Amino acid sequence: MDELKKKIKKFWNWLWNSENILSYIILLAIMFIIIKYLLIPGIGFIFGTSLPLAIVESSSMDHHSLRVCSNEQQNTVSLYGIQLAMSECTKYYPKNINEICGKQVNISKFYNSNNYWNTCGQWYEENTNITKEQFEKFSFKNGFRKGDIIIIFGKKDINIGDVIIFQAKYGNAIIHRVIRLNPIETKGDHNSVQLNGKNNNRVDETFIPEDKIIGTAIARIPYLGYIKIWALSLLFLMVKNMFLSILIIIILTFIFYIKRKVGKV
Repeated sequence: MDELKKKIKKFWNWLWNSENILSYIILLAIMFIIIKYLLIPGIGFIFGTSLPLAIVESSSMDHHSLRVCSNEQQNTVSLYGIQLAMSECTKYYPKNINEICGKQVNISKFYNSNNYWNTCGQWYEENTNITKEQFEKFSFKNGFRKGDIIIIFGKKDINIGDVIIFQAKYGNAIIHRVIRLNPIETKGDHNSVQLNGKNNNRVDETFIPEDKIIGTAIARIPYLGYIKIWALSLLFLMVKNMFLSILIIIILTFIFYIKRKVGKV
């Protein structure tokens, strides 16, 4: 037993204090395993959902007017049999053309709940029974942005105005606002219309089965999710571009080499 403790202590000392690049890689791998397979499931058990933390990867709930993409391209690469897919806008409309809920404006700005309703409320008035007074009392009445982390609580009594996360036919889950019950329907605040089989081939939010609902959004952590988004973007570029991968490895190796040389002086 004492011998085992010594080996564990020696390994931990090497892992934590070594300047060897291998120790950094192993440490990151251990941290990933702990977070993914222990921490996240533990939080999920407490919150009663399989996905307690969701990273917002689109702008469909954003209350800012944003530049309009005129040509979006879906790129896919394979890494050891795992398919990585990422949407990329290859062409935007001119900088002075911004959009929110299908309405074009000349500048990019934030719309609080009052200004949002004045701009986008017509759709709700024509297609739902939601009023401006009701919208003011909704959770996330000012929306949220790409890169935010949303805290999810397990299934509960769902009400109009709640923001829920549900599984799409394929791909990432969708997090939108409930606009109708029986059946449950949602809509992204930033979107001009609901997603359905005609305008989107992977999700139909005009009929959401209850068994596809993962949970209800209860809070947000701004921007922290960009860490994952940037990491996945870098991984995607490295897999797609072998020269970039080699260049990054050379740079990291050089940095560790210089660090060790300076440490020995």
